[in-house]
Amino acid sequence: MRIFIKTAKSLGFCFGQKKRKNKTQRFRYVRSGKQTLVCSRTVHSSAVASNYKKMQNTIEKLKEFSNQIDLKKRFDFNFDVSDKIFTSAENERLKTHQNPFDQNVELKWILSEKYQSHSEQNFIDFWIINVWGGIRGFKQNERNIDKILRFKKQIEKGRLSLDCFSTISSLSKISSFLQPENFVIYDSRVIYTLNWLILTCENQNGFNEKYYPMPSGRNRIIADFDMNTIINVSHISEYMNKVELFISQQKAYFDFCDFVKKATFEIYGKNAKPYELEMLLFTLADKEIFTELKNTLEITTGNNVYKT
Repeated sequence: MRIFIKTAKSLGFCFGQKKRKNKTQRFRYVRSGKQTLVCSRTVHSSAVASNYKKMQNTIEKLKEFSNQIDLKKRFDFNFDVSDKIFTSAENERLKTHQNPFDQNVELKWILSEKYQSHSEQNFIDFWIINVWGGIRGFKQNERNIDKILRFKKQIEKGRLSLDCFSTISSLSKISSFLQPENFVIYDSRVIYTLNWLILTCENQNGFNEKYYPMPSGRNRIIADFDMNTIINVSHISEYMNKVELFISQQKAYFDFCDFVKKATFEIYGKNAKPYELEMLLFTLADKEIFTELKNTLEITTGNNVYKT
């Protein structure tokens, strides 16, 4: 990456990022707080189309990954296909598939159909979050039932409240099953991958594209190698001058869904569904993205350089 930032003085923490031809750049470590943002509707305007074109380097990189990775073999998000939420017919539909990727795709449409045929949807909502998603802390109580109802209204209006975005990893799971052709899951692994690609593919010569606010997550790698810190030290000049590095509060989730939908067609073809690219972003985080990060970053303390 070509990030031209001054070498640190004395014993301050520094990160260095390798350039081509084995050249190295170093910059000061700046400790930053987490950012919580809100998102709003993205319309298919000329501005959105322009942003999509500017993300072409990221799309090309994702194309490379899509050609290298068979999601039928790599995607490993399992669930119990015999769970009591499924009818016998639904259970048979799921059992016809032999891998987690195809089973999760089938699940999208099974639950989408359930949403359309049931006026009482609480049992679907909380099964998705608590059982399928494994988020036990999001309890089925009046506060969270009301929050889900507000979220469903807000995605129709195209504007999320701060309160809803604070649990977007949970709530976006619901929207991804409610309308699988319009919404995808916005969680820590997916956004970690996309932000890394923006950093290395779009912003290698300076700050050109804003990043997506990172939701909280349970993944150890993502927690240990905090993407907010990596972004802040990569753009230390902008950070110190209080330039907003992340997409505005009114745009994040809907911009993300819009990007994924459009990029999916270019990467997988016109008949592909948005969740295919979302599953690829999810799969990349632990292996390919972490490997790139390890091979790119190094830490300098004084005159000592430590490669990650």
